[in-house]
Amino acid sequence: MNEDRIKRGLANGKYLTAVAISALFLSSGNVMATQTVSNSSLEVTEQMQTQTVTGLVVDAKGEAVIGASVVEKGTTNGIVTDLDGKFTLNVTPGATLQISFVGYQTQEVKASKSMRITLKEDTELLDEVVVVGYGVQKKANLTGAVSTVDVSKTLEARPQSDVTKALQGVVPGLSIINTSGKLNSEPSITIRGTGTLSNSAKSAPLIVVDGVPMEDISFLNTQDIENISVLKDAASTSIYGTRAAFGVVLITTKAAKKVDKVSVNYTNNFAWDTPSILPNYPDVATQARALRSANLRAGLDNELFGMYMNDEFISKAESWKERHGGKKAGYREMVPGDDFDLLANGKGLYYADWDVVGIMFRNWKPSQSHNISVQGTSGKTNYFLSFGYNHEEGVMTFNPDDLKKYNANINLTTDITDWLQLGGRFSYSDKTYTEPNTMRDTYTYMWRWGSFFGPYGTYNGMDMRNDIAYRKQAGDDRTKDSYTRLGAFLKATIVKGLTLNADYTFNLQNTNEKSVGLPVVGYNSWGGDITNPSTFVTNKSTYVFQGSGRDHSYALNVYANYALTVAKKHNFNVMLGANAEEGEYEYHSSQRKELLDGNVPEFNLAVGDQTVSGKHSEWGTAGWFGRINYDYNGIWLLELNGRYDGSSKFPNGDRWAFFPSGSVGYRFSEEKYFEPLKRIVNNAKLRGSYGEIGNQAIGDNMFISTLSKYTDAKTHWLDGSGTKLVTYGMPTLVSPTLKWERIQTLDLGIDLGFLNNEFNVTFDWYQRTTRDMLAPGQTMPEVLGASAPKINAGTLRTRGWELSLDWHHTFNEVRVYANANIGDFKTVITKWDNDNPLLSENYSGKVYGDIWGFETDRLFTADDFNADGSYKAGIASQKGLEQDGFVYGPGDIKFKNLDGNDVIDGGDGTANNHGDLKVIGNTTPRYQYSFRLGGEWKGFDIDMFFQGVGKRDVWTQSAFVMPMMRGADAIYDNQTNYWTEENPNANAEFPRLWPGNAGKGTISVLEKGNHNFYPQSKYLVNMAYLRFKNLTVGYTLPRNLTRKAFIEKARVYFSANNICELINKSKAPVDPEIDSAQGYKSADDNDYGNGTWGRIDPMYRTVSFGLQVTF
Repeated sequence: MNEDRIKRGLANGKYLTAVAISALFLSSGNVMATQTVSNSSLEVTEQMQTQTVTGLVVDAKGEAVIGASVVEKGTTNGIVTDLDGKFTLNVTPGATLQISFVGYQTQEVKASKSMRITLKEDTELLDEVVVVGYGVQKKANLTGAVSTVDVSKTLEARPQSDVTKALQGVVPGLSIINTSGKLNSEPSITIRGTGTLSNSAKSAPLIVVDGVPMEDISFLNTQDIENISVLKDAASTSIYGTRAAFGVVLITTKAAKKVDKVSVNYTNNFAWDTPSILPNYPDVATQARALRSANLRAGLDNELFGMYMNDEFISKAESWKERHGGKKAGYREMVPGDDFDLLANGKGLYYADWDVVGIMFRNWKPSQSHNISVQGTSGKTNYFLSFGYNHEEGVMTFNPDDLKKYNANINLTTDITDWLQLGGRFSYSDKTYTEPNTMRDTYTYMWRWGSFFGPYGTYNGMDMRNDIAYRKQAGDDRTKDSYTRLGAFLKATIVKGLTLNADYTFNLQNTNEKSVGLPVVGYNSWGGDITNPSTFVTNKSTYVFQGSGRDHSYALNVYANYALTVAKKHNFNVMLGANAEEGEYEYHSSQRKELLDGNVPEFNLAVGDQTVSGKHSEWGTAGWFGRINYDYNGIWLLELNGRYDGSSKFPNGDRWAFFPSGSVGYRFSEEKYFEPLKRIVNNAKLRGSYGEIGNQAIGDNMFISTLSKYTDAKTHWLDGSGTKLVTYGMPTLVSPTLKWERIQTLDLGIDLGFLNNEFNVTFDWYQRTTRDMLAPGQTMPEVLGASAPKINAGTLRTRGWELSLDWHHTFNEVRVYANANIGDFKTVITKWDNDNPLLSENYSGKVYGDIWGFETDRLFTADDFNADGSYKAGIASQKGLEQDGFVYGPGDIKFKNLDGNDVIDGGDGTANNHGDLKVIGNTTPRYQYSFRLGGEWKGFDIDMFFQGVGKRDVWTQSAFVMPMMRGADAIYDNQTNYWTEENPNANAEFPRLWPGNAGKGTISVLEKGNHNFYPQSKYLVNMAYLRFKNLTVGYTLPRNLTRKAFIEKARVYFSANNICELINKSKAPVDPEIDSAQGYKSADDNDYGNGTWGRIDPMYRTVSFGLQVTF
């Protein structure tokens, strides 16, 4: 009966599988061959002396595994389990059975009459071994600081298109900060904080994919990743040499494996994004009153682009609000006399209140992703094929940006002999990002002049001169990146215990850019005549720009491992190897102005000025490395590493250096004296490591004197024409003793496992010291005409700790889990060659990230001043802080007199004499933490992930934080509580207004901000937060149902990202994760950076649905 059901199932399965695989242009021959082997094997066994065995194959939950392969070891005699997970097989007496199934570990068991076999999932195997540099190690024997990522929960179970963003908060010590919500933005990555001050962008860890470094992992398909390890200390990272000075992220993609049948996996996700936190404006009358109050105080004429913020304007704005029931206007045709007045001079007076957020942003913008992979074996060749597609749109209503990404991978392995395996990997990724090339930065202007100016409606069917017109009529700014990786490898087992590995990988990234500047036509609402449309152009001309870059590199690794056990208790593993890498980058660009036809933006159809530029660089590294592992009976553990490294970044005589490291461990839980506690504490290990590694990320050609080229210097003094000529500066000075920065790391840790290892605790304390760090040399005389070269004279020390907790348990049919991570560190400059320790510069003893400023006391009152405006006795004078006509008075900020000299000042601006200044905060993200809760029950699963930062401060002169940062800036909803003469509220959130507080004050060593907004404690932005980062709820259909449709697994899920902020300490209307502004500059190079912090693409909240199917 069962055999008939098996034959019918195989026949139907062959038909359905063949259809599915044919759709993917694959052959079904492998499936057919499997059926033939099974039938013939039954005929053979009938002619032999056999015994009949029956059994049941189940998973860890006790559910039947349908279709599992049961084969007599060493023969082709086998069968598959039926719909109840049962099997019956005739085997040779004393035979061993091999039981395997996709997604589970293959098991070997002695055959008996009645059997029950429980298969373990492959993910459990990952908990037992950890991927480390050039190999794997048992987790129990690890002595270095290594963390692993639960890929099944972090990447597979929930939708993620970007690997880096998905890792945020997952690993203690791994810091990932999103600079903005822009589709192609790249988060910053560090491990255990800043490692060097010589080049802040180079404190990032080395990212290694399948054994080879990869610069940009946004090209990776998250669904192709099998496991991720994070190496944190020198003992773990030194094996990778010079590029791994500040940690390593090891990513292993899904490999070609030997399987019993072809497996096809398909996943999709459909998502909708909406901005997380956005600012907004109060009503127009409130905005106008604030602007009028500030201008009147400064004696200005209260004008904004031809409009005056007087009583008449305020009355019109209030009337408009009343006529429209307090609702803001959407994007529509403006009505003269109702939304604006057309003045006699042709200009407009705009008083309608436009819904800026509703007009400019879409509530829910779509994205989708699709991935398909095929895993199979044909003869002695195993293959894994995958293809991915991802499409995202920006959140803007008009001409949103767009990102498309394609991925294709082919992984092959072939067993040439029983001792030699060859393999190859090919991957191709293509990313295309398109955004409008607007004349002005959208966010800079949208969040500057208020909700009445723009305005955000049409007139005679045409847009005004605003962000809508700029975006709708903009040309494209398109960047297309393609990444190709081609690799080959071999693994040879020379003799028992000795293996040889070799791999070669070629990487190529091509970048093609094209940007088109087109004219914008609209009514000039910027104080212009709106009776006739005007034309505006970017950079004073239309233009076409094209750029192309080619970045290619290769990596060669050859290494051998030898494993030996002596007297059953002494285990040795020795590895020796060599590595070489080379890279070259080329970039060329050109631009031509004055397009003849904006619809055909090509160089040969432009007639204006043209420019060309380019750059070229090369680099190379090489090294010999070795590692010795020893353990005594799994109790005493030792690891020694060494690498002899060379880098082209240094002069010939200093290119090579040797860097050693070592680590030890003691598993005292395996000692006999610990037996009484073993029921409670199942695993206990002390470990420690110390090592040194070199850093080559110091910049290119620092040991070669070069000339700087200048093209912007006008030459009035030569011919009076103002023509820009190419000139060159003085040759740079170089240090004759330039050498490696040396990073020394000490790590002490403990690993504990309780309650049958269901509850695990890991704790690390570490110290990382960067010696011989590049720092400015001694100041040279100004008459020299050149800056002093950097020399190896600095030292930076980071101390920190990390704690990780993990718990999981099964209650009958319910599986639950919880884990938490937290870490903290502090970085101090312990040596800096600086005789005059200015607060604005680095100096010995400075805590990295410290923010200096005044301590805010309160608002001044009339009682603090005499009738002539002078300060009363006992009130410290702030006259030294005044400039640009600003005079402190009632309603202004009063700072604390910390040095008691009755004058508020900054001393001489040094750490030794800083007057009334103090450290008011620190920009370093402190106490980064996360926790996860989840469970499974009868096919249902739920996962909740929370992530946050306990302490992080930002001083910014953002218009979102402090009102009126620039003269005509509007105020926002969070800024309406300010001091006025009519309402002299001493407890007001903001002081008396003044138009323009950006730029430097009178104390040069402080960051920007002046008047009432000198850097100070009151308006320091607290960026601490706790975010409900992700919720995923899924349901896996019962296998006894899906197997009838020959589907191994089918899961549907709902997911939500960035759901809400449970804690948000910031009062500014910005997402607590952001850390940048657009840095906008106009065509004439005017810097509009003042006040722009937070004016960026917003972060998103996301809801999505998806399907995961395995055939």
